[in-house]
Amino acid sequence: MRTREYEAMFLLDNAAAVADFDGTAAVVDQILQKYGAEIVQKEKWDERKLAYEIRGHKRATYYLTYFKASGEALPKIRADAALTDKIIRHLIVVLDEPIADHVKKRAEERERLAEESRKASLAAGWGGDDRPRRRRDDEEGGDFDGGGDVPSLAVEPAEET
Repeated sequence: MRTREYEAMFLLDNAAAVADFDGTAAVVDQILQKYGAEIVQKEKWDERKLAYEIRGHKRATYYLTYFKASGEALPKIRADAALTDKIIRHLIVVLDEPIADHVKKRAEERERLAEESRKASLAAGWGGDDRPRRRRDDEEGGDFDGGGDVPSLAVEPAEET
């Protein structure tokens, strides 16, 4: 069968990855190599809180890999990944373009999004004065208390007896 190029994201058991990331990532690498996959690139992303609990895990360490493998190896890789305790969840997709081109496009897209985010935060002024504010001398009452029926805090002198 023909060799294809794949992108795979593995959510790793966070406790195991924090204690020994290289050892935990090696579990993924061994599964891929066991079925003849050639790992082209691998990258630790970061530790994140999961949107919902998965098999008792609330956090995971994300591990991205790019590899070449035959189509016959894919079901075996998926089965082993599903049975491994250190892998909480995984997703493997076929790439329609060479890995190098895909990685380059992803990097450019991340760079573009980061630049847009930076420009947007500068334009907003990090909490700039674009929100409406109340004036001290409100039009309704002309004084600071807004002209409402607020009881006075003035204390009247006590009568002497």
